[in-house]
Amino acid sequence: MIKVEIVTPKGLAFSKEVNSVNIPTVEGEIGVLEKHMYLMTLLKPGLVYFDGKTEEGIAVTYGFVDVTPEKVIILAEEAYTIGEIDVGKEKEEFEKWARKLATAQAMEEIEEITKQVERARTLLELVERFGRV
Repeated sequence: MIKVEIVTPKGLAFSKEVNSVNIPTVEGEIGVLEKHMYLMTLLKPGLVYFDGKTEEGIAVTYGFVDVTPEKVIILAEEAYTIGEIDVGKEKEEFEKWARKLATAQAMEEIEEITKQVERARTLLELVERFGRV
């Protein structure tokens, strides 16, 4: 068993011992078991799920992942169960950022807007895929 904690600026969103955890990272999805090698990487929007059960996963946005042989700490800007995602709000956010992307000019602005578009799109795709739990 490996302890997994998901922490957001609002506090501890999840804490449990599991057999395995799958995490969306900028390098792709990684699977972590007990006694995993040390690893620190960037989190990207997607589903963190446990013991192969995607239906019980937690949607996360950007952040960091810290893996040790005994523990995984996921520091995320946001974390939600699928049922907590506000579809109306996320559609509005997606449309707002997509419009801004069309007129963005500076590279930094384009990168930030692209992240926001990806965030909203991913949350909407998770709701579509897994429905409200």
